Amino acid sequence: MGLTEIILILVIALILFGPEDLPDIARTLGKVVFEIRKATNELTKEFQSSLDTPANVLNKAFEQTISSKTSEQETVIPPKEAEDISNDEKLLTYEDEKPDDPLAELPLDMVSYEEKGASR
Repeated sequence: MGLTEIILILVIALILFGPEDLPDIARTLGKVVFEIRKATNELTKEFQSSLDTPANVLNKAFEQTISSKTSEQETVIPPKEAEDISNDEKLLTYEDEKPDDPLAELPLDMVSYEEKGASR
């Protein structure tokens, strides 16, 4: 809008509302414009933060992955020490923990080994 258009709008408003109501209308209009800008800024910030959150999470995970890889490379164990550690600690596997007969732990009066009419 140019200067002449703004002056034309102000003259029309002065004629329609009169000189005594014009300051109140301008004040109210200013407050409305301020509230609209404030709400728009809040929505923009919230929208931008919701867009940035997944990117920030991915960046943080990426940085942690890189830092853990560099720390693993820095703490390389010589082969002799690695053999000592493997001899000292024996890792259990799932097969080590699984009993041969899952019914062996139950009381005998609760267990029946009969299959389709066959007996022991």
